[in-house]
Amino acid sequence: MTRSFRAATSCVAVLFLLSSSGIVQACGGGDSPSQPPAVAAVAVTAPSSAIVVGTTQRLTATLTTAGGVVLADRTVTWTSGNLNVATISADGTMTAVTAGTALISATSGGQTGSTTVTVLPVPVATVTVTLASNLVFVGASTPATAVLRDGSGAVVLGRQIIWATSDIRVATISTSGTITAVAPGAVTITATSETKVGTAALAVVLPPVEMVAVSPSSVVLTAGDTQQLTATLRDATGNTLSGRIVVWSTSNPSAATVNSAGLVTTLTAGTVVVTATSEGRSGSATLSVAASGTAPVVISISPATLIPGAPATISGVRFDTASSRNTVSVRGASATVLASSANHITFTVPCVNSGNADVLVSAAGLAAPQVLHPVSVAARTLSVGQSLVVSNNAGSLCNELITDGATARYIVAVFSAATSQNTLVNFEIAGNTTNSGAAARVVAPAPLTMTASSPEASENATRDAAHWQMLERDRAQYEASRARAAQLARANAALGVRSSATRASLGAAPLPVVGELRDFFFTFNGGCQTVSAVMHTKALYVGSRAIIWEDTTNTLQSSNDVAYAGFYQRLGQIFDQDQYATIRDNFGDPLIRDPLTDADGRVHMVFSSRLNGTGAAAYVTSCDQFSRTVNPGSNFGEVFYGQVPTTSGSNTSSTNFPDGWFYFMARTVVHEVKHIASQAARVANNAPTFEQSWLEEGTARHAEEMWVRDYLHHVAWKANTGFGSAATGGLYCDFHPTNGTCNALDPLRRPSYGMRRQFNEIRDKLLAPWDWSPYGDGTGQTGSLFYQTTWSLVRYAIDRYGASDATFFKALINSSTNGVTNLTTVAGTSLDQLIGGWGLALFADDYPGLTATNPDLQFQTWNLRNIYAGLNASPNWTSRFPTPFPIAPVQLNFGSFISVRTGLRGGAHSYYELSGSALANQLIQLRGTGGTTPSTNLRIAIARLQ
Repeated sequence: MTRSFRAATSCVAVLFLLSSSGIVQACGGGDSPSQPPAVAAVAVTAPSSAIVVGTTQRLTATLTTAGGVVLADRTVTWTSGNLNVATISADGTMTAVTAGTALISATSGGQTGSTTVTVLPVPVATVTVTLASNLVFVGASTPATAVLRDGSGAVVLGRQIIWATSDIRVATISTSGTITAVAPGAVTITATSETKVGTAALAVVLPPVEMVAVSPSSVVLTAGDTQQLTATLRDATGNTLSGRIVVWSTSNPSAATVNSAGLVTTLTAGTVVVTATSEGRSGSATLSVAASGTAPVVISISPATLIPGAPATISGVRFDTASSRNTVSVRGASATVLASSANHITFTVPCVNSGNADVLVSAAGLAAPQVLHPVSVAARTLSVGQSLVVSNNAGSLCNELITDGATARYIVAVFSAATSQNTLVNFEIAGNTTNSGAAARVVAPAPLTMTASSPEASENATRDAAHWQMLERDRAQYEASRARAAQLARANAALGVRSSATRASLGAAPLPVVGELRDFFFTFNGGCQTVSAVMHTKALYVGSRAIIWEDTTNTLQSSNDVAYAGFYQRLGQIFDQDQYATIRDNFGDPLIRDPLTDADGRVHMVFSSRLNGTGAAAYVTSCDQFSRTVNPGSNFGEVFYGQVPTTSGSNTSSTNFPDGWFYFMARTVVHEVKHIASQAARVANNAPTFEQSWLEEGTARHAEEMWVRDYLHHVAWKANTGFGSAATGGLYCDFHPTNGTCNALDPLRRPSYGMRRQFNEIRDKLLAPWDWSPYGDGTGQTGSLFYQTTWSLVRYAIDRYGASDATFFKALINSSTNGVTNLTTVAGTSLDQLIGGWGLALFADDYPGLTATNPDLQFQTWNLRNIYAGLNASPNWTSRFPTPFPIAPVQLNFGSFISVRTGLRGGAHSYYELSGSALANQLIQLRGTGGTTPSTNLRIAIARLQ
């Protein structure tokens, strides 16, 4: 705030001044004005440096010249530096507004003076304390408030209040004034502010008893028994009270007595009411006393509705304290007794049909009267084409199909949630029966025998087994190589050395010309450190994406066999034209690390008889993804190694002959290069480990499928492709390598295995589906069924959950996880849902008459039933496929049945076809053999077919 004040000015004396210009100025006589003297200093004074809010005081300003002469009648402007604290008028009167400090200034003639004034709050004169209640129960809380006033009686706010209680053993008080009653007594509550004190008196008393509850409230006893009763006392708000006197009494002392602690002793048969009284309030329990030596009695069963598989409790009297001497049955099914006492039995509810069920209890051979109690089973209502996968053990063990009275047919797939092929589960599936001997046992038919008419059956099994073992070794080699590479990098970094291990720093490797010689290390048996086995090779083909090398020590040389040499050229052309793009576009570029390896933009294919004796048809190794400073035996590039034929001539049924070798090798190349793409992606991403071998091999079968579909069959994803014919050039031609029509349609690529291995070699799995797992060969098993089994699982996952083949595969390959975690993450569903849905689809895909479009029941890319019907109809294959479809479920009729299965492997299925007139709801139970406790790995999936 600024205020100005000016008084009249006059000359009262004559003063002559000589200026620097020699001009004399004078003031006198009033005839002419003269220049007034200048203000040199301003001094501000206040009557008091401290003032209370709401009061005023007059400040003065003293103006002086440079010579110390006091000036008067000059204009003075007053200002306050903090108007929120104090204001000032034009005449220097200051008014205090709020507590604080303010700088008061006076200005005149260009000079300013100031002083600091402190505004003090109005002091507290009185403190008044008020309690919400002057009587509080122990344990309760009540607020206290304090009102502060000044000398005029006005309420004062914003001051500190200190609360206290005269005895914290009786009551405590918080800094905000909340009182908590601790024990009976009287206290004074005090509030202090600025030395002023206010008080209030408080009485703390015990809350009165409002309710008495006696437990147990009713019980059946035998004469001579004792029973401890408990009285619970509560106040009006329901809080439990303690430390009160309880008086016990009995209505019939001749039948039972009660002591001061509530212990009842029964004497004779009769009904007794035992009462507990405290502070005028009472509660009671009713005792039924029976004569000694009688049977147990059931009083109640909880919960209100029994759920199979869940625990339940029976309350009553005269149960045996030894659990093994009590028996419980529900609707005739024996229940497992978990625990017991004289008055309670806890048991697991068995799997029985829904509705009111008779519950029978016996103790030490004496049976209690039958009691009816509701049971509710998981109800499953499925219309034709609908399916259900129960993805947990508890929900799988007991289910009830809600039937509609019509003729119906269901496929039931029981599967194991175990993720190891060597985890075996034995179980029995039962329907509408209460125990293992109450229904006729349905014997599962023996699976059809696999004939030996498939030329590749045993040979391919041996090769794939050796190949799988190589992959397992390679997974370990990758982790060791990665560790060595990291150690080398750390050492170089510590020495300040730049690594020159990569080909990129040395320049691209020159491309060879046909006929040029080159040595390769052979590490199949010895591992990444092996440099003793060297293959001397000659370049046979140099293409846009492939370079083919032939070991010069091979018994059969392509230079001596024109047909053989032609097959090498065709392999190179197929890879350049088809297979490289198949891998790159659907899985990932196998040459992704080529700039860091040999930088030649090619995949090298080395064919050597050294591999013929290993049992494997071909292999790749992660050794080659690392430089020789890490792996001395590395060929440091993208290299595929394959075996060779040994005999001139023609025989498409044997890889010993050039045409049979080509027939097999054309799809083997794309299979192996897919492994290179997987390895390269893992190394590029510095993944901690490779993919699990079972999933790597299964998806390598997909590399074959992708090439075959695009370049041999020319069919689309989800086209539901069937067996076809020679004219269509599809699956029919894969199984008929000598057919002239087939080979004429594609002389570059035919004959080729195509999809033959996927649909032929999976047949053992389809014949005995419980015995073959996608996770690898089980102990004692030989062959390669899991290659095709895993292929089938992944094909279902992509058809059902994938956005496209390429999206699915690239996500798998570029993941840092592996195995089931990788597969389920990419699919976006649980493993149980995936395995259960796959199991149903294997049987229900294109089931005759099933027109519902449920994707859970379909292999949308392949028509399985048409394919196997085509093989059954083919004269060349009917002996191997004697039925139109290989899965033969155990046949079950609605009603009571039991069927036992042993040796269900992790991820495998056991099939049951349930049919007939659905006149009543059908119970389906899974349990251990002989009615024992079932495995926690058991799951169930159901689909309605008719």
